[in-house]
Amino acid sequence: MQARLTAIVVYMLIAAASVLPMYAATLGYGFDYDDYHFVRPYPVSEVSAAFSGPWDPAGIEVPFFRPLTIALYAVRFHFFGVNAEAYHALSLVMFWLAAVLFGLLARAFLSSNAAGALAIVVFAVHPAMPYAAVAWITNQMHLLQLIVVLSALLWWFVVRRRAAAWWLGLVLFELCALMVKEDGVMLVPVVLTLHWLRRATAERDLRHPPWPFMIMAMIAGASLLVYRRHVLHGIGGYGMPSIEQAWTHYRTGLLNVFRLLPPRRPWQPEASWFVTLLPVAALAAWPWSSREVRFTLAASIAIGALFNVPFVFVVKAQQMHLVAMGASLLIAAAVAGTGLGDRPRALSVAVVIVAAAGIASLAAVTRSITRDFEPFGTIILATDDLVTGWVAVPVELRRYLHEKKQPDAARLLPANPARALDIVSFGLHGDETAPDGRHLRWMSRPTAEFYVSARARTIELPLRHEIGPFREPTTAVIEVDGRVLDRVTFSTDEWRLSSLRLRPEEVRWARGMHRVVIRLDHAWVPANVIPGSHDARTLGLQVGQPSVR
Repeated sequence: MQARLTAIVVYMLIAAASVLPMYAATLGYGFDYDDYHFVRPYPVSEVSAAFSGPWDPAGIEVPFFRPLTIALYAVRFHFFGVNAEAYHALSLVMFWLAAVLFGLLARAFLSSNAAGALAIVVFAVHPAMPYAAVAWITNQMHLLQLIVVLSALLWWFVVRRRAAAWWLGLVLFELCALMVKEDGVMLVPVVLTLHWLRRATAERDLRHPPWPFMIMAMIAGASLLVYRRHVLHGIGGYGMPSIEQAWTHYRTGLLNVFRLLPPRRPWQPEASWFVTLLPVAALAAWPWSSREVRFTLAASIAIGALFNVPFVFVVKAQQMHLVAMGASLLIAAAVAGTGLGDRPRALSVAVVIVAAAGIASLAAVTRSITRDFEPFGTIILATDDLVTGWVAVPVELRRYLHEKKQPDAARLLPANPARALDIVSFGLHGDETAPDGRHLRWMSRPTAEFYVSARARTIELPLRHEIGPFREPTTAVIEVDGRVLDRVTFSTDEWRLSSLRLRPEEVRWARGMHRVVIRLDHAWVPANVIPGSHDARTLGLQVGQPSVR
């Protein structure tokens, strides 16, 4: 037990020393593309609805069933708001945890502390990770899935010789993985394959997986897939490919991750040769390798090959996190098989030198890929152009994206909207002009949220209720940083001004801004209350131009 705790602490330090230097620059990056759609408030009703419908009720995103992903997005927005630095810090913490779990898994498979430490480094610098896991905030769902899958594989290794009751915990991991993202469907097939490989290569006396577990896992997985099809009214996702397309996608995924092809980056040809030839050398040394190395070589290929199966539908660089897990394990196993254990000293030294050079080339490629997400780089500015046309994104953020295109914006404009903007509004429709010339926006639900700069000392909100057509009064409760500061009852159609004082000490570090919330007892749909109206929007109060000082 003491040795295990020591290994965990050491691995935590190694993971930190590997992840931080590699990705610390991402803390200064902002949001990108889908981030602007998913970084928003999530009412409890929407989170609940994600368990019985598609993850995006607006239909903007491709229809998927990902309720745990939506729950993650809701929790993180509650704490972080639009503070991009906090989101990227969360990505680093989640990736660090995944790296520690990966090192523990490699240590268990290879029965080697050194191999586990090496695996952490390889995992951290693998070129698939920037897009799939670390640098893009939307893909925190991939980080969550990595944590779930790695925890499940560690659980399997611990309980592989125990009674069926211990195995049933894997059913819960299966359901969680599926509710994070669809490729979690391969978790149980991977576990069963690893068990049979372990029995064939390393533990000949290992019993078969318990039948109660396999039956329960099959029933649970099939039931969730049937339920998913029901709530999505079909298969969802990207549609069925032809056999030729499916094979092309599958082959491309393996080549991109296991062989790093095609080589487009500096040092990628060298990295590609390294990840190709080293496993070949390890397989050539199979007859002289330990049982643990043989198992891990086979297991790593199985993990990558099986988790690549869902990508017969479509293959994208930003989705290959689980396949990269297999590729990283293969490199660690190949080094262990050729240079560790009972090997001539000269061979071990040569393998260590080659491995160090190869890992350095991987790190160089990964650092180049990570720079694709620089907030004022060509790639991000191009996706910014797409986002400016999304009505679902707050107008303040769309104006901010326009400002990013201006000369000297990289020098003058912070990449973090929480530092760049005075206010960001959620829960409002688009700009309108009243007959008296006043600019206003309608609340689009009973709650509206305003994220106000930490530098601000006051905010004034002009508010009006359209009581004539709606025919009933309403009361607005206004909170600032969790405190109720104003309560206004609207029984006329006159404009009311809510003036709120902001306390700098109440700004949470993780959020980086004040949070102002307007809550109504209910909202209205004009088509339901006004005879002859065809306006099906949900409307609350009218909100004039906020004044922030």
